[in-house]
Amino acid sequence: MKGVEVVKIALALDVENDKIAYKILDEIEEKLIIKIGYALFIKYGKEIVKNIKDRGFELFLDLKLHDIPNTVYNGVKGAVQLQADYLTIHTLGGLDMIKKAVEAKENSNLKLLGVTVLTSHGKDYIDYIGSKYSLEDLALKLAKNSIDYGLDGIVCSSNEVKFLKTSIERTFLAVVPGIRLTSEKTDDQTRIATPDQAVRNGADILVIGRPILQSQNKNQTIKKIKEMINEARS
Repeated sequence: MKGVEVVKIALALDVENDKIAYKILDEIEEKLIIKIGYALFIKYGKEIVKNIKDRGFELFLDLKLHDIPNTVYNGVKGAVQLQADYLTIHTLGGLDMIKKAVEAKENSNLKLLGVTVLTSHGKDYIDYIGSKYSLEDLALKLAKNSIDYGLDGIVCSSNEVKFLKTSIERTFLAVVPGIRLTSEKTDDQTRIATPDQAVRNGADILVIGRPILQSQNKNQTIKKIKEMINEARS
């Protein structure tokens, strides 16, 4: 089961406004990956992107593009122009969409990540979409197609990482959200894991929001997470 040499932390900067965002970024000492989603990107666009990049952080645009191929092509082109380091697209968009997304990134440093099954979904999601696949098998089908057609990595829960890493021959980034410092479920995420559990399963990037954002000492919390990562890798 191949993985990267260094497991990275992506801070999910899910906050209300830019003032709170910049205060947090100024407080953090580690140069993490900073993930922003709809809330901040729709409100502040280029301005917040530039501020994140100027502070020396890697930029993760979590926009989960899912549209007709040409529209997604233009969206990926826009992310390249913004010098984003990571961008999410929905693998359910189909192979033509994935091909156009890969074409759009050309020779840039942008890493395209395919969202498989959201961590908020449980087995009832399979019934909802009427799939003949189990959650694991659906994640594998979506992930394998995505990697085969040129995506750099996939987004999945910790539950599926080991299965996907051992089932897909190509090397890819496994980005895992739903990371909590305790295995006790306390919010809307259904399939969660602790940092050490996710790393042992093969995660390459851990997406962590609330455990860091809600902590009194964010740098101490990040240090604790890194210790858990290092312990798991050793």
